[in-house]
Amino acid sequence: MVEGITRLGMIGDVHAEHDRLEAALAFLSDEAPDAIICTGDIVDGRGCPDTCVKLLKDTGVHTVRGNHDRWVLQEKARHVPDAHMAADLHDDTVSYLNNLPTQVTLNTIKGNLMLCHGIADNDLKKVWPGTERMEIERSGELDRIIADGDYRYVINGHMHFRTLIHFEALTLINAGTLRGEHWPGFSLVDFETEEITAWEFKDEGINLAKVHHLGDENHVVWQDTQSFSGGWEPVRLF
Repeated sequence: MVEGITRLGMIGDVHAEHDRLEAALAFLSDEAPDAIICTGDIVDGRGCPDTCVKLLKDTGVHTVRGNHDRWVLQEKARHVPDAHMAADLHDDTVSYLNNLPTQVTLNTIKGNLMLCHGIADNDLKKVWPGTERMEIERSGELDRIIADGDYRYVINGHMHFRTLIHFEALTLINAGTLRGEHWPGFSLVDFETEEITAWEFKDEGINLAKVHHLGDENHVVWQDTQSFSGGWEPVRLF
């Protein structure tokens, strides 16, 4: 377990965006975080997963396995757009994907943090309090994590939507994605100042997207996912 993190770089689902990954890692390195995390889904995209894996390894990024990483190893769902095949990947990449954990625990100065792709070991799980365009998504897995009280934060990916969901005892942060044209980017959280700074890839560059204070009280606070009632206004990081 990594101890006492104050500043944490956050990279969401990669989807083989090796150029953006390299740029994000270089940018975050200049911010001097104590650690950098990645929510997985390294494969299935328009770039090179072998290069992505090398970048993650060389930079020492704490990375978890996403459902696309699992699928490529199992030769499942290879109909998805820009799908990769395990036979086309470098042996080191296959080994790296095989050995990725489904969750990682990090210790911040404000308490334990769980890094995962969906929720805990369920890499397909979504959590959503309910909006006009998307129905409520509850999670027994997250409710158990909240009830156990071992974690202050959960950082996940999968939904490609950089946002925060606030619970009384825990904050869920979605790290988003590097893929596509809808708010691709990355973030840095400072647990001492309680600020999250988010950047986006836009117009061939990296632009500041938002600075958000974790202590901002202008949001709904839920007890657990069973208390979701719909009509939520997402707390966006873009």
